Amino acid sequence: MAAAAWERFVGHRWLPKAAVVGLAAVLVAAFVLVRSERRDAHNAGVLETACGGVLPRETVRGLLPGDETWELHSDLDLTGPSGRGPRTLVRCSLGWGGSGGLELAAVPVLDVPLSGVRPEDILSASTAKEPDWATAYRTATTQVTVGCPAGLPGYPRPVTRFRVHASLDHDDGSEAAGAAKELGTVVTAVADHVRDRGGCGGPAVKPSDVRPGPGRVTEDSDEVPRACRWFRPGMLDGKARGRDDREPRGFTGDDADVCSLTVPRAKPADRLDHFAGVTSVSWRGPLLPEARTAYGAELAALSPAPEPKSGEKSYVLAVWAESSCSGARTLSRVRVETAASALAAGRADRILDAYLASSDCRAVKVLGKVWK
Repeated sequence: MAAAAWERFVGHRWLPKAAVVGLAAVLVAAFVLVRSERRDAHNAGVLETACGGVLPRETVRGLLPGDETWELHSDLDLTGPSGRGPRTLVRCSLGWGGSGGLELAAVPVLDVPLSGVRPEDILSASTAKEPDWATAYRTATTQVTVGCPAGLPGYPRPVTRFRVHASLDHDDGSEAAGAAKELGTVVTAVADHVRDRGGCGGPAVKPSDVRPGPGRVTEDSDEVPRACRWFRPGMLDGKARGRDDREPRGFTGDDADVCSLTVPRAKPADRLDHFAGVTSVSWRGPLLPEARTAYGAELAALSPAPEPKSGEKSYVLAVWAESSCSGARTLSRVRVETAASALAAGRADRILDAYLASSDCRAVKVLGKVWK
């Protein structure tokens, strides 16, 4: 009976072929299922170990392509007791396919030693070349700078801040759209991990603290430095800078902002009135006490500052203010140099107001003025 059934099956026009196709489909489906399960298990293992296992797994899983096999290209966690201070606290790189990948790093903020806190000192230090690992945050999708009041161990000078930055790119190297919010959650988790393991103290990092990378700063750019973009030539009856005029110099940092520029006068009153000058500087954090010490004599001489006697070739008026800028206690100084004292006296307050407004400064208290 079985033999007869087999003969009828074999002799059927299409049934044997259909059976072979069905069997092949089952085998392929089983193979795909096994491969998928192995891939998922592999990817889960990668997430468990990457960055010391601190990554929020569901968030990262949603950012990465589920149909690809993820590879941990590099992984480092030196936030515990590690002797000498490492230049990289945490680093992990997850890749797939061609060149797509998630890059994340936490690095200490090693400030260039300042010879002083005056504008010329800060501008000189700002020209020092920083290593690539220290500037990678500028072009990251998202980044955060975190305070570490207790200091990171193992450094010859106090290191009281670190940065965490992350980027997510497609296979073609383009940045993944809409990833910043989810990456902010990842950056926050890693930042708190570094803060806790390093014994930093201070408040926990919030997702609202995370910001986009500020963008690459090019030394040869013709753009006005970010620290100087608040100024308008009309504030001192000036005109646009010409090709041969001195370029503005500026620096924007965590603890200080400095701008130094000259303004070509639109209608000079005499041969000494072709240019005016403005220098703005704000100090925050650890530079505050140093600034008060460096300018102690000038701060002690502040007053309503009546106009000086005429007859000088130029007049310099400095106006000081305390405020809260982006939530940080700030001390600011604006220096105005003009050929006529009346111009400096009449415009200094407005220039100071414009400068502080550009930095979102509140609770402003003008301390006074002094002629130099």
